[in-house]
Amino acid sequence: MNQRETILQFGLTESESTLVKSLTSSFEVDRISLTIQTTRHFLSDFPKSKLCLVIYHVQNKDREDRVIQLIRDFIGPLIPILLLIPPEKRSGIKKYLQAGADDFINLPLNNNQFSISFLVLFEIGQTIAQQRQRHAAKVAKKDLPVYPAWHRAVQYLQAGLSYFSPKSLIEKSHSENIFDRWQLIKRLGLGGFGVVWLVEEIGTKRLAVAKIPHSPQMNIRVLRSAAILKRLVHHPNIVHLIEVVKESGRFILIQEYVQGPTLQKLLEGDISPLDRESYFLQLLSVISYSHKNKILHRDIKPENILIKPDGQLKLLDFGIARDLTWQSADGASEGTVNFMPPEQFRGESCIASDVWALGVILYIFATNTTPYDQQNNEYPVDIETTLTNRSPSSANPGFNPLMEAIIIKCLEKDVNKRYPSATELLSDIQRTFPDFGKGVTLPLFSTSH
Repeated sequence: MNQRETILQFGLTESESTLVKSLTSSFEVDRISLTIQTTRHFLSDFPKSKLCLVIYHVQNKDREDRVIQLIRDFIGPLIPILLLIPPEKRSGIKKYLQAGADDFINLPLNNNQFSISFLVLFEIGQTIAQQRQRHAAKVAKKDLPVYPAWHRAVQYLQAGLSYFSPKSLIEKSHSENIFDRWQLIKRLGLGGFGVVWLVEEIGTKRLAVAKIPHSPQMNIRVLRSAAILKRLVHHPNIVHLIEVVKESGRFILIQEYVQGPTLQKLLEGDISPLDRESYFLQLLSVISYSHKNKILHRDIKPENILIKPDGQLKLLDFGIARDLTWQSADGASEGTVNFMPPEQFRGESCIASDVWALGVILYIFATNTTPYDQQNNEYPVDIETTLTNRSPSSANPGFNPLMEAIIIKCLEKDVNKRYPSATELLSDIQRTFPDFGKGVTLPLFSTSH
């Protein structure tokens, strides 16, 4: 009996199979090609606990959604299904997801997108397979090695850091818990995406945050956010992802719990000038890191920034972020109005769009006000006049003219005149103000100079 974890492949081309083989070359995993006709017979003699992923190349046939549903019925509710969809079948994506698929990639294949989506789902599938094996061993009262394949996955995927903890993806038995590991403690928020809960790890009492989407229709967004968070896992100012679990057809993000107020809450009080410099330097560091990794955040604002008691900043909410190594910034004008540049309203976001939001925060730190205030969701047609009339020095007389020039460059309506990324903005600030954030000279963000 085959004892290795297994990926099932349906209809993959030779080049697609070769790519899967290259991505799994360092794992002890089998890749088995099947047809829908041979699936039932194969699975009747194969332990489901060994399955970790299904890849299905959608065929140019009718009722492909029914085929996907049959595969889902065969393998059960948890094992991830990744679809490869040719151009002529894209109109059926909604039906395919409803039939049980978890993620999809449009053809022709983009290797970056495939690699990222594949590795995220493959690792989730590994956690499911490994947990099922341990659960079966526990029932049989047998000892089982502690995830030998997992350590190879760790080295391959994140140079020592895992994507998702291989501990808790089993069918849950207690309604108040998430997979018998995370106990719901308190609801923290509710929005268009879903509900956010404070949860506690059973046994260790460790606190975490669970982001639970309203429905499986949000799974794609969850998986994209998970992939982006793990791309940035090494930076200390990112709220880290602990694991992803699947429940009732929905993928749930379990993230680090950060104790401390939002920057928006702190701005309602009195933040010292030195703290403002420190917070902005940390924010610049994490956004610069994101931009170097081709990640566009698109929703940088004080409400998405937490400050720990020791002063460490943590950036939240990559829900509408984009990985530009394979995604476009897309045509949606999502974001928060008072922190969106003109091009983002037009659905033409780029890396420099994040720089605008950083400029707004710099402006707030300099003046305790925003450069403009738009209370509705329509495009602010008077934005150019408003910005022209509200330079930082007009709100804070005597403000340092060199910093004012930096802020104005961040808030250029013409994206080509703006800093192209947070990295260039950070370099300019450090070059112009070598002691920025160090507290050895007069703070720049003092209300009087």
